[in-house]
Amino acid sequence: MQGQKYRVVLDTNQVIGAGTGWMERGQPTPDANTCRRVLIRVAESHCGLYCGKIIGEYLEKLVDRNHPRERALKMITYLMGAFTPVPITTAAAPVQPSDPDDEVFLLCAIDGNADYLVSEDRSLLDLKNSYPSPIIGKSMELAARLGA
Repeated sequence: MQGQKYRVVLDTNQVIGAGTGWMERGQPTPDANTCRRVLIRVAESHCGLYCGKIIGEYLEKLVDRNHPRERALKMITYLMGAFTPVPITTAAAPVQPSDPDDEVFLLCAIDGNADYLVSEDRSLLDLKNSYPSPIIGKSMELAARLGA
């Protein structure tokens, strides 16, 4: 629905897939990168959600993939400024992902009352039928719903 504001958790692969070069050069027009379009749309028009462990993982993966220090810090600052922090109070996800490292994204989505969890990760995508809310899907599947 156009104009509706959604609560959204982005998996790390969405942030990495968006890249950081656009932060210096500007977003290309047209932009063929769906991950980047979704990230920017969530930051500008929706309510992105994160917790400390998620931000830590975003930064860790940006560094591991050799993003320049300044751009990695700029991305983290951008996300923390645009997204809303969620205190994690749920001890465990009702249905566990096959990769224990992915549970934090589910917990953030549950405790943040997220509408969507955007991921390319098979361990989260395999849980689509187990979670009516949040809706779990790939960026290509959810981009139109988010207006990206």
